[in-house]
Amino acid sequence: MRILYVITQADGGGAQKYVLSLAKRFNGAIAAGTESGKLFDDAHKAGLDTFRLEHLKRNLNPWHDLLAMWEIRQLIDLYRPDIIHLNSTKAGILGSFASIGKNIKVIFTAHGFVFNEPLPFPVRMFYLAAEKVASDFRDMIIAVSDRDRQSALANKLISPEKITTIHNGIPAIDFLPCADAPKALGLPIPHSDHSDTFVPPAGGFGSEYKFIFATIANFYKTKGLDVLVEAVAMLDKEVRDRCTFVMIGEGTERKKLEDRIQKLGLADIFKLLGNIPDASRYLKAFDAFILPSRKEGFPYTLLEALQAGLPIITTDVGGNSEAIGDAGILIKTEDSRALADAICQMVNGRDDLAGYSQKAKTRSAEFTEERMLKETEKVYEKVAGSK
Repeated sequence: MRILYVITQADGGGAQKYVLSLAKRFNGAIAAGTESGKLFDDAHKAGLDTFRLEHLKRNLNPWHDLLAMWEIRQLIDLYRPDIIHLNSTKAGILGSFASIGKNIKVIFTAHGFVFNEPLPFPVRMFYLAAEKVASDFRDMIIAVSDRDRQSALANKLISPEKITTIHNGIPAIDFLPCADAPKALGLPIPHSDHSDTFVPPAGGFGSEYKFIFATIANFYKTKGLDVLVEAVAMLDKEVRDRCTFVMIGEGTERKKLEDRIQKLGLADIFKLLGNIPDASRYLKAFDAFILPSRKEGFPYTLLEALQAGLPIITTDVGGNSEAIGDAGILIKTEDSRALADAICQMVNGRDDLAGYSQKAKTRSAEFTEERMLKETEKVYEKVAGSK
């Protein structure tokens, strides 16, 4: 079975991890709109074919969008796949139209729908209409969360038999030991090593201990990192002085975040470490994980935090609630006050932390890469065998 994976961007992110995982298992080729990026780097290391789609860009541009459809049609003729597996909104819509008349099967994985994002009403309606038309040319939609599946059905995107939920999954992570991870990042000692044998130091936690929160995310507006900064500013000084907030990642919002952190006098509280290769390996350096997103699909970073046994604070968007279950605290989006209260609850509730940590480890067993790959293979077989 010959599979072509198409995604809008090749930079680091959950959708890119998903594409790489599938392409490696099924020996597929990957096409993306960026000239370089972590996805292409990792694909080359794995010996996979990659193709750049010069005109496939994230922002709307009628001229480039038409040319991108033409590029995808040419690539279909060149690579001659049995299945084209589309990922991300732009690639999903343009790729569906580009496949018309090509006698191939079309699968689209929805890593969250743009029409559910907090955008102006006309913009959301435009994307909803585009998804409805594009779905007429899809053989199957894979939703990474039940919430997205229900949203697709409620908006009549596709018939129920042509959409299925497959939660993302990750392989076992080779974590750095709790004693080594903080040193490698230049961080203070965390409260807990999240192991069953952890014993607090005699006499309690001294001033050298900090409660260390981690966030791993691209610095995009959709990740809600600005909400986290405002929440930390709301904390009582006594709580704030006991905490360190570490952000790992890069993106267009970094300068704005740095300026706001400086203006609020929080430069000693936040540590922005930039991109770190295999950042998930360092998760044992932290006490808890925060992801205050405005929009999500089914975040890999939450699955990585679960596997590390980290209690989680995250927003109730996309598949976040399906991922963490009762292994943390869910809050509303755009609510800095609720996030500040959740942070206080974590810092002051050590008894709760042990329970959250154990539930996180138990829950992570549901989200393995092997399970995801096997369920996706069944979809490929079903679609390939359909008329």
